[in-house]
Amino acid sequence: MDLPDDPLRLEVQVCFSLSAAARAMVALYKPILEPLGLTHPQYLVMLGLWQDERAGRLTTVTGLAARLLLDPGTLSPLLKRLERQGLLERRRTSADARVVELHLTDAGRALRAQAEKVPAAVVEASGLSLAELDAARVATERVIAAAHPATV
Repeated sequence: MDLPDDPLRLEVQVCFSLSAAARAMVALYKPILEPLGLTHPQYLVMLGLWQDERAGRLTTVTGLAARLLLDPGTLSPLLKRLERQGLLERRRTSADARVVELHLTDAGRALRAQAEKVPAAVVEASGLSLAELDAARVATERVIAAAHPATV
């Protein structure tokens, strides 16, 4: 691969493309998630909880934060809002009060049925094919793995 004439041109920066793409994708999700009463970060939290429940896994704050590549302190306000919305409950374990388990409520479980329509709506709204979106996901996963080798 040849280096560009000006390696500091904004348009050739991977960080710019990824940042702009992330903002664009979050903006695309916004009107799709509004009827569910979720922001994009809250949607990601719920995806993790739904996935764990279907797999029969216990979800903890620290475990979910690690999967979402977030600091637990960043995740905590999201969890508080979702708890106020009645979608989840936080419970300290009796064995170790520092460990906080996350449990979906009936309302949180029920919301999954509505959320199942989100992926198809995103594909339609993006104007990209499922194959194109999947290729973008795979490429970004490789970038994440390169930046966070211990977490992926």
